[in-house]
Amino acid sequence: MPQKRVVLAVHGGAGIILRSALTPEMEAEYRSALQDALSAGYAVLDRSSRDDATNSNSGQEDVAMDAVEAAVRCMEDCTLFNAGKGSVFAHDGHIRCDASIMSCSFDKAAYDSRDASCDKAEDDTISSDKESSITTCHQIIQKRRYPKTPHPQAGAIAGVGNIQNPISLAKAVMIHTPHVMLIGKGAEDFARQLPKEARVEFQPDEYFWTERRWKQLVNVRESEKEEQQEQTQQVMKVQLDHSSTSQQEGSDMVRDKKFGTVGCIALYQPDTNENTYQLASATSTGGMTNQRYHRVGDSPIIGAGTYANHLCAISCTGHGEWFLRCVAAHDIAKRLEYKYGYDGTSSAADNTLLKKALEEVIFGTLMSEDHAGEQGGDGGAIVLDKDGNFAADMNCPGMYHGWVYEDGEMETSIFWDERVTKQ
Repeated sequence: MPQKRVVLAVHGGAGIILRSALTPEMEAEYRSALQDALSAGYAVLDRSSRDDATNSNSGQEDVAMDAVEAAVRCMEDCTLFNAGKGSVFAHDGHIRCDASIMSCSFDKAAYDSRDASCDKAEDDTISSDKESSITTCHQIIQKRRYPKTPHPQAGAIAGVGNIQNPISLAKAVMIHTPHVMLIGKGAEDFARQLPKEARVEFQPDEYFWTERRWKQLVNVRESEKEEQQEQTQQVMKVQLDHSSTSQQEGSDMVRDKKFGTVGCIALYQPDTNENTYQLASATSTGGMTNQRYHRVGDSPIIGAGTYANHLCAISCTGHGEWFLRCVAAHDIAKRLEYKYGYDGTSSAADNTLLKKALEEVIFGTLMSEDHAGEQGGDGGAIVLDKDGNFAADMNCPGMYHGWVYEDGEMETSIFWDERVTKQ
């Protein structure tokens, strides 16, 4: 029996998520929220598939990108997750959000045609210019680029306040500017100039305020003061979302062990053309409770927390500094391409290679020791390839995530032991 294709997956953070710490009611609430996000994203894919079947789709839409935006917007509007409305408070009592989105479209026929034209251009260049080998080489480089793959699009924002759905602002950066990332006040000024169809709306501070998040900030501040009285060196404490324990990290920072991020990855392939497909990834976060100095983690950084190319789409969640140093999302994608020989023409029968590349980064690269001898990199990632193979893994007790197959069937997973039975 052939394996069903996954077309969209989401995550809502990873870390110390224990069965003993979640009541049955709370677990059901998280699973329901994951299903809501999956439904929002799948609705976009399903609608476009039906439009393709009736030839009412113009063919110009980036459907996968619209799908990941829809799923992440749903999670940004849910206070269970550390993104958008549910974001945590920074040290100064403000909320600042980060987000990124990336997409890539691939048309095998178009790139086969480009390869042929590049070959001819290279031959013509060599035969027409006999005078200078340097000039000839330069012209060849201009005519032909390696590797012969499509260029993804990307948009990101960091340190923005009062934006209801930061992921839509990141998408607007990609569509409406020549840039990849905007930050702070500049990004907010840009948001005010956007048309209504961009769906980027401002909300007052009260919209984002929740008692649970404020108590987290108060508790961390009090703990920070207590430790400051006992030490001569400045103490900086931060708390990561959905955490139940704390741990000393070096001499100047204490952190809790859950990483609040939401993300989505999607694959769209028109029913009318098996050689054409789109992959997209999106990630959004409110950062860490009590973070200082406008700290930015991996979520808005292309290649660290978010990545999509013509082979796969990836969204990460974890201790951002480690994912940044390891360029984790990009590392997973390039292991698939360079080490395992993924390309735009061959197909993978299952997710074996996908899981290998993911495990090497999650359990290998990210868990290596730093210069101080500390082992870090707690977190996880979700990965979807061009053939609908899906993999998710984490090096910590749990990760809120779920996926939906092309027929609309959904599955969710939270705890470590579920990874054995469901994948």
